[in-house]
Amino acid sequence: MSKINKIKNILQIVIFSLVFLSCEEDVTNDISLNSIERLVIEGGIERKANNTTQVIKLTKSIPFLDNSDNPFVTDAIVTVSDGNTTWNFIHTENGNYVNNNLLPEIGKTYTITILWNNETYSGSDTLNEVPPFDNFYYEFEEETFITDSGYFLKFDSTDPAGIENYYYYKVFKNDIFTIVPDPGNSETLIVTDRFFDGQQRIGINPNEEVSFELGDLAKAQQLGISKRYYQFLFELFTQTGNQGISFVGNPPPASIRSNIINTSNPTNRILGYFYAVDIVEDSIVIE
Repeated sequence: MSKINKIKNILQIVIFSLVFLSCEEDVTNDISLNSIERLVIEGGIERKANNTTQVIKLTKSIPFLDNSDNPFVTDAIVTVSDGNTTWNFIHTENGNYVNNNLLPEIGKTYTITILWNNETYSGSDTLNEVPPFDNFYYEFEEETFITDSGYFLKFDSTDPAGIENYYYYKVFKNDIFTIVPDPGNSETLIVTDRFFDGQQRIGINPNEEVSFELGDLAKAQQLGISKRYYQFLFELFTQTGNQGISFVGNPPPASIRSNIINTSNPTNRILGYFYAVDIVEDSIVIE
């Protein structure tokens, strides 16, 4: 198994094993190696050039030390509404619920409703606009005491003035989403414009852990996300980036609250987050 795949498996084990509830509640009973089966959501609403398909994936949680794949949920009823229009998401395969008619609009709040096992889940997120890349390029950097030598993606971007913005950066190496468990992810992969409102930023490295070699296809995305999704990711990256935690034999380090509530049975909590994001992306071949 490649290093990247091992890292992805570690992240999936941690992410899908986290218990999402408020910090005021006692989490002792929920954090266990034989936790009850819960609904897990991946995905949300994505506004991106040439994207006409929205996909939401539903699976069931597995025990923390179980290395098998999460079982797919194929019998749920999934809808998304903006308050005026409701779109049905149809299961296709492998737990993926798809809609080809929803065209996301900036500023709208999207609410998901999931009916499964005679229970109803509901949660919302608001779509915030993301600024484009002013410039997209790569640079070669020599080895330092922190990073290896290699080619690194860079871009320039201008933050809109007078608007509270939150960003999430994703990097793809030869079309594979690449992320490394690192304590710095909560400070570098997601940012707020608190200290650069309205300014142009030059030479942004969307992920300093990912370097490229000649011939590689390098792609990066800048996502405009909501404040609540930013807070969710901050907690997630803080926990999965703690390299002092043994990922084998330890229970989940803490709990994170999802934005989705089980309105039928609040104690049966869902895992994951339903998001609405605006995405700008570009790619370049390292030559």
